[in-house]
Amino acid sequence: MPSRSRKAHLVRANEAGGSAADQPLRDLPSRQAPELRMAKVASAVIVGLSLPVIGIAALSAGRGGALGAAIAAALVLAMFGLSGASVAFAARFGPSAVMAAALGGFMLRLLAYALLIVLLRPVEAIHGPSLAISAAVLLIATLVCEAWLVSTRPGFFWVDTSARPAGQMERKTA
Repeated sequence: MPSRSRKAHLVRANEAGGSAADQPLRDLPSRQAPELRMAKVASAVIVGLSLPVIGIAALSAGRGGALGAAIAAALVLAMFGLSGASVAFAARFGPSAVMAAALGGFMLRLLAYALLIVLLRPVEAIHGPSLAISAAVLLIATLVCEAWLVSTRPGFFWVDTSARPAGQMERKTA
């Protein structure tokens, strides 16, 4: 939960009348859960990278490569979207529900991915290596982007970086 000064800052930024493009992501007031905001960022990364990935797969493996890469992009997009939605929903019930949703969702997504790979393996129209490589590239790129976002914008999750840790004494200068 944001501190009073953080809330006041966000209200002032909102009342200033600036457009959303003028303010950094961490300063945007949002009623949306951080997990859903993170899923939106992941979706933008996936959509932005899917065209070059599909193009490279098409050049290297033809129509089957493009189809495999497109399926991988849709799968990764669904994975991150469902993950954000399930964790945001679980956050309403407390921290233990968030952990259960995150870990349970991870296991379900992993099983769904493995099942999809097994089911699509015999389909000759889909180039399997393009599907696997495209999914790996998109997953890694999205995870790197999310890690960068969280590490460079602690306010994204309402972390007040100006607060001192509990029990830390204020230093007096002589």
